[in-house]
Formats: sequence, structure tokens, C-alpha cells
Amino acid sequence: MHLTPREQTVLALIARGHTDRDIAERLSFSLSTARKHRENLLLKFHAGKSTRLVIQYFAIYGVALKKTH
Repeated sequence: MHLTPREQTVLALIARGHTDRDIAERLSFSLSTARKHRENLLLKFHAGKSTRLVIQYFAIYGVALKKTH
């Protein structure tokens, strides 16, 4: 599965437990954009909940959380 660099960053932040509001502030975009990124990730991974995204993050990147911007 191909994730854009932005999707990779958002996925890492989700895995760290950040809310959409946190993600929007950290990455300097609107709350609706953060929500759309989460929604797109849920669709790409055929996931119903964000907890599934965390599982996918660890499956892709291993057990250590990578440093995010």
C-alpha cells in the first residue's frame, strides 16, 4: 500500500495518540484537513476505527514509534 509522506506523518501521530486537533496544530492545517487525512487512512486500511490504524502502523514500521515532525 502506498502512503504519501503526509499520510505517513499523520499515521505516526495517530499511533502516538494525538487527536485530530493536535495533528492539525502540529502540521499547520485545519481541523477538517486532519479529519480528512484520518478518514482517508481508515479507507485505505479498510479500518473502522483508529485503533486499527495504530495496529497497521506497528505492522509497517515495527515496534518503535518513529520521531515525527
